[in-house]
Amino acid sequence: MIKKQNLESLLRKIKPLKKIKNYADKANKKVYLVGGMLRDLLLGFEICDIDIAISGKGQDFAKALGKYFRLKKDLNEFRVTNEDVNIDVLGLGSTKILEDLGRRDFTINAMAYNLLDKRFIDPFNGVKDLENGIIKTMGRKNIVEDSCRILRGLRFRAYLGFEIEESTADLFKEYAGKLSEVAPERIHFELSALFNADKTHLAVFPEIFDKIFPGFLRMKEIKGGKISENLLEHSILTLEKMDALSKDLSIFGVHKKKIEAYYLENKIGLKIAALLHDIKKPDAKEMKGDEVHFYGHDKIASDWFKKIGKELKFSTDERNYISKLILHHMWIHLLAAQQEITERAKRRLCFELGPDVIGLSLLSSADQAATTGVIDPHLTEVCKEIIGYYFSMKDEVEEPLLKGRDLIENFSLSPGPIFGEILSKVQMAYEEGKIKTKKEALEFVKKNIKGLDIKEV
Repeated sequence: MIKKQNLESLLRKIKPLKKIKNYADKANKKVYLVGGMLRDLLLGFEICDIDIAISGKGQDFAKALGKYFRLKKDLNEFRVTNEDVNIDVLGLGSTKILEDLGRRDFTINAMAYNLLDKRFIDPFNGVKDLENGIIKTMGRKNIVEDSCRILRGLRFRAYLGFEIEESTADLFKEYAGKLSEVAPERIHFELSALFNADKTHLAVFPEIFDKIFPGFLRMKEIKGGKISENLLEHSILTLEKMDALSKDLSIFGVHKKKIEAYYLENKIGLKIAALLHDIKKPDAKEMKGDEVHFYGHDKIASDWFKKIGKELKFSTDERNYISKLILHHMWIHLLAAQQEITERAKRRLCFELGPDVIGLSLLSSADQAATTGVIDPHLTEVCKEIIGYYFSMKDEVEEPLLKGRDLIENFSLSPGPIFGEILSKVQMAYEEGKIKTKKEALEFVKKNIKGLDIKEV
């Protein structure tokens, strides 16, 4: 049971509120705590930002609190940067607080607390919905006016684990097509936040995701694994297994701490790759007799994400990372199917992916668990072996054996296209274990690059 009477004691711990209250008294302003701040306080979460609404204009109030900037050109809303927390100030103008609350997205965000008279305002039963774990929209109009609220609703489900009320879910699906009218920067922000949550799989509504990632629903056309009816179910389950896997990475052995750090740094990209790794199987489906094949689905999906990721304003690094995992998502599965993994195979994988052999191991494990329902001990041992091998040769992977200056210092060569050809062949020999030292690399250049007029200095 959420107790509103506990609010006052909780608010006393938030230092900037005293300054806000004092200034409101002097300026004769009504000041309300609103939105997500109240929601998080009532749920017992740590407060990262303070949201207030004040009568009249917001700029003077924000200026009195410290350094500030306008959040949106068309709104009387400002952010004050504070050493403890950020303070968002919304000037209500002539709007009444009840009218402002009615314009908000969900009932759990449509509560207010009058900081001066200590009156709690909850006209839409937001506290009740918090207690029942329900996400309920304020109405059809609120979704039509800003369809990005659909993704916000999914984000709250992913973070809080709340159920989305049936009529709200129906509105989400009905207006999902309007997401194409939303600025891609906003879509990217919401997707990043959603995939950063601990329960992202709960927020995957296929009809909505198909509007963001075209072709998502087509995965229903492909049969699933042992425990999934179709590929769409399998893909969502892979994401769920990734969510679960991240809770205990000790199965990968002595490098647990490093793997945990890697996961936290790459969490969003890992989970997007988990959900989308098979999205182009319908496009690659091919029948050979009675057998179904999906040749090249990994390459098609990798290229597709580079394009759609750019449209959704993912950074170049984000696009490259996700595309890389999608492109190579079968690699460890294929290695695990062999009787023995050679050092040459491990070297090639580690040189190709570097530290991202960790990400590929996590993706492979989640994918396999979504196929059979359990973590396969053999695959886990393969992943441990690969990760262990990477850390044993980490310095080799991160530092090329030869660089351009080595060719200048040791051979009569001037910088040019020939450098790339030579260094590429040296690197390939290095990755395959044919050469292991810089001295051997220089001998390799001298003896094995045919057709090049190389003369020692």
